[in-house]
Amino acid sequence: RVVLVVTHSLTYLDVCDQVLLLAPGGKTAFCGPPGQIGPAMGTTNWADIFSSVASDPDGANQRYLALTGPTPPPPPQEQPSDIGEPTHTSLLRQFSTIARRQMRLIISDRGYFAFLALLPFIMGVLSLSVPGTVGFGVPDPMGNAPNEPGQILVLLNVGAIFMGTALTVRDLIGERAIFRREQAVGLSTTAYLLAKVCIYAAFAVVQSTIVTAITVAGKGSPTQGSLTFLGPTLELFVVMAATTVTAAMVGLALSAMAKSNEQIMPLLVVAVMSQLVFSGGMIPVTDRLVLDQLSWLTPARWGFAASASTVDLIKLVPGPLTPKDRHWEHTASAWWFDMAMLGVLCVGYLTFVRWKIRLKSA
Repeated sequence: RVVLVVTHSLTYLDVCDQVLLLAPGGKTAFCGPPGQIGPAMGTTNWADIFSSVASDPDGANQRYLALTGPTPPPPPQEQPSDIGEPTHTSLLRQFSTIARRQMRLIISDRGYFAFLALLPFIMGVLSLSVPGTVGFGVPDPMGNAPNEPGQILVLLNVGAIFMGTALTVRDLIGERAIFRREQAVGLSTTAYLLAKVCIYAAFAVVQSTIVTAITVAGKGSPTQGSLTFLGPTLELFVVMAATTVTAAMVGLALSAMAKSNEQIMPLLVVAVMSQLVFSGGMIPVTDRLVLDQLSWLTPARWGFAASASTVDLIKLVPGPLTPKDRHWEHTASAWWFDMAMLGVLCVGYLTFVRWKIRLKSA
């Protein structure tokens, strides 16, 4: 084993097997055992040695060559042998490897895994804090909770956005350096991204299941009938899952844009708070210039619209508390349009992430 130390310190040079002294310009002034420094340099005083070498580097090099003889010519270069084609790993194999690695990374980070496990329970319990007893039934417009169904949906929607975004927002920036090295030696960007999407989508669905189950257990199921073959409760779960998965894609996009880990928290806060507005559940955005148009780019808008369509929020809370938004109507066409928009946003954000992390040409 060879240990090479580059230093300006003179301490413990005597324990080295060989000492190499370079003059300015990279010229060799001495190379040999420490005990030969005095005879070769004419002194053992390092201040004098450094001064002499610095003032006349060519002379120091010539004196060294006079003692050791000319540098032997390098050996002739051998013709490199053909090592054959590099090993290629299939996309499916890469996908499987990255997916299993991603799962192990999430589980091994105990603090992060505990946060992901507790978050849906917290979001579900928060939805039960809405005052009122009718749940997704028709509230008393003169009672203490005239907008109970709408408030439940707002909390469910915010929970889905927060869970999905927090799930992925720190992922890509956290391993960017490793990914770039793996990408440079043949890792498929598509396999890498799809593996992460599948793992995080599975986590998002599990989290959505917990939140929906807690809410339905505490507030009851939707009462206005199903718009699809799924049934109203399962329909509400599908909306929650789709919203959470789409929010996870937003988190990946933010992580791809971030330049450092310090930017993650501000981006997360802005993303969640802005979508609280753009959802339309707390602040009306329907037919409002700029707000309405911007809201189309957020999963909160379409997640809330789909859930409002499922529970028939326009019927449950009529009048000024609920805007006449055609995307909230209790019809199959409105619901499917809302869900399709979530799908479009998923594809759009994933396309952006794929472009952002592509292998850039030199």
